[in-house]
Amino acid sequence: MKLIKTDKGREALRSHDPHLAPRERQIVILANGAQSRGSIQQLMARDIGAELHRLLQSGYLEECVGTSDNAQRAAHVQPSQSPVSSLATTVRVNRSSDQPKAQDQSQQQLSRRSLAGTKMYIVDMLQLLRDMDASSMAVAVHSSEGEMAFIQNVAAAARLIVEKCGPSYGLRVVNKLREIVPEVHLAVLQALASDLEAAAKP
Repeated sequence: MKLIKTDKGREALRSHDPHLAPRERQIVILANGAQSRGSIQQLMARDIGAELHRLLQSGYLEECVGTSDNAQRAAHVQPSQSPVSSLATTVRVNRSSDQPKAQDQSQQQLSRRSLAGTKMYIVDMLQLLRDMDASSMAVAVHSSEGEMAFIQNVAAAARLIVEKCGPSYGLRVVNKLREIVPEVHLAVLQALASDLEAAAKP
């Protein structure tokens, strides 16, 4: 199951809700519908069971089946397709499919690659830093003029995260970007990933 922020969670981030502790705020930022409990805990590098329990119980987060923030917003814009209808369609497709499981997984991986997903993830990571450099970089990512400028800003944001958080954490971020960035832009991140892999080795 994936974790996604609710309307209450998004409003809490916008209003800097004082009821959210700093670590809880980080978890809400990371809960974009693409991250599971395990992946968020890995990124946080600590046990987050207690915080997750409170955020779920308090309505800041909810569990979903692989839905992103963007998909959830699209569902609000297109109410004619109910969650039950969408789930039923998915089940019918899955039952009728006779393609090999590996091919299905490959297609799912390709479908997750998008500029929108890349933007959402890198901005979330920058927000976790909570400093002026990261805020300025997030603005640069948001205001990128054209696809190439956007990818260059994403790479610059990744380098800033490495500078602030170290090569080991930076490598996890870059590897996640390599999973979601459109394949045509993968080469931009390859050299950075190679350098970080070398630096992360003991």
